[in-house]
Amino acid sequence: MAIRIAYFSWKGHTQKVATALARLVNAELVRIEPPGEFNIAVGAMKAWLAMKSQIRPTKTDLAGIDVLIIVTPVWSGKVPPFVNEYLSAVTGGAGKPFHVIVEMGARGSESAIAAVKNQLEKKGMRFVSSAATVERDVDSGGYTATVEKFAAGITGK
Repeated sequence: MAIRIAYFSWKGHTQKVATALARLVNAELVRIEPPGEFNIAVGAMKAWLAMKSQIRPTKTDLAGIDVLIIVTPVWSGKVPPFVNEYLSAVTGGAGKPFHVIVEMGARGSESAIAAVKNQLEKKGMRFVSSAATVERDVDSGGYTATVEKFAAGITGK
């Protein structure tokens, strides 16, 4: 089974979660990156307004991919504008399953997961599962049980 994890990370917490998950499910890791420096205040406002922001070229075609996993931080209760851009660029996903894991400071997981779910379901993809990690648990290493349980739900192991 070919699995792709697409993730955006601002401070490294989400990257840590995505990398651990990729090892557990044997996935291709694709980083969503802005083209250069960005203003976090502007980014948070764009997230809150569900806007998009330009990203560097990356793999968005799901040809040959069986499962997509989006790993994203939560900004203003939503997903960052760079993740919105990636989701809008995804092609070849009709009928394919997807999972979402969000990494947050404290709250907002439900609305962020709903934002990803809504965008990919409009492309004909099938939502399967979601999970959330909290920044302090990522810092302490306490997130691993959540990621392991999430991975087991994907691989059946």
